[in-house]
Amino acid sequence: MRQPRPLAFTFVFAIFLLRMIGAPPLSAEPSDQEILKILTTDQPRDRAVKKALEFLRQNQKSTGAVGDRYPTALTAMAVMAHLAAGHPPADEQYGPWLRKSINYVLSKQNGDGYFGEADGSRMYGHGLCTLMLAEALGMPRDDEMDENIRTALKKAVQVTVNAALIKKPLDQAGGWRYAPDATDSDLSLSGWQLMGLHATQQVGIAVPQSVINAAVEYTEKMAGEDGKVGYQNPNDDHPALRGLALLAFAIGHQEKLPVVKKIAERIWADPITWQGGRFYYRAYYDAVGMSRALPEEWEKYLPKYEAALLPHQKDDGSFDTSSDSEAQDAGPIYTTSMAVMALAVQRHVLPAYQR
Repeated sequence: MRQPRPLAFTFVFAIFLLRMIGAPPLSAEPSDQEILKILTTDQPRDRAVKKALEFLRQNQKSTGAVGDRYPTALTAMAVMAHLAAGHPPADEQYGPWLRKSINYVLSKQNGDGYFGEADGSRMYGHGLCTLMLAEALGMPRDDEMDENIRTALKKAVQVTVNAALIKKPLDQAGGWRYAPDATDSDLSLSGWQLMGLHATQQVGIAVPQSVINAAVEYTEKMAGEDGKVGYQNPNDDHPALRGLALLAFAIGHQEKLPVVKKIAERIWADPITWQGGRFYYRAYYDAVGMSRALPEEWEKYLPKYEAALLPHQKDDGSFDTSSDSEAQDAGPIYTTSMAVMALAVQRHVLPAYQR
């Protein structure tokens, strides 16, 4: 097995990724010192991330699972939280924890490549696991896990691609729904599949570009000219999906579409608040969508955003589940993982967020 890289390697790797993608919101040509300052400066969000990751690690079971109700999906999320914070599977300190949980997720893939069956998380869980494996493959790792992750990821992507090719009504075409053979779509579930496919492309595994393009087109169908973003109907307005739409347009290199500006205007007119519906879901997608599609707007929005999120971390490192019914149902592994992934967006190290 390849020896774990020292911490300095993680910094060098992060610098390499940041330079590849232009690294918003840094200047066009950031120096290595500027990048290292971002990665090492101890901001309140960084202290929150560190504390939250400790909570997640403390909740790993002997099997490697993290969480109870949807253990495959929640374990994938807990792993992604660590990856987003810059801890790869080869990390000297947390690598053993990560590899144990990744192996747990790998063990739950069925023979067809589907991850959503074992814990009942359906295509949501499948999308999360696919995204996590692509992110793990895109970071410093060890040779022993590399081939297992790559093999599982290819099978998982084939499930996602096949589900996208199911014949659907025109207004539903290009998206995904709860089951691999579903004949309808929704934007929420489609976002995780699109990110998983995009991240897989970024780590050098072939994905049909036509499937990516169709998913972006489906997002366009769910986004009204006035900036409303619908779940299954463009006439609806779901605040938690606005950032997701921005991310999809960025993946499709369509940041200049007039609707992008309209969506941003709606975010500013209706900023995230603690008691808003699907608070953590919105926190995550506001962060990844705005930072990717509208980096300058994201820098302005960040103080308001952090003021809504950071006060709700508890003493044990977890994030409060009382914001809405979804958070209460999913539990603290979900809320804490989503909060970390949202707060760690500033580090710009994951394949899913790269251009």
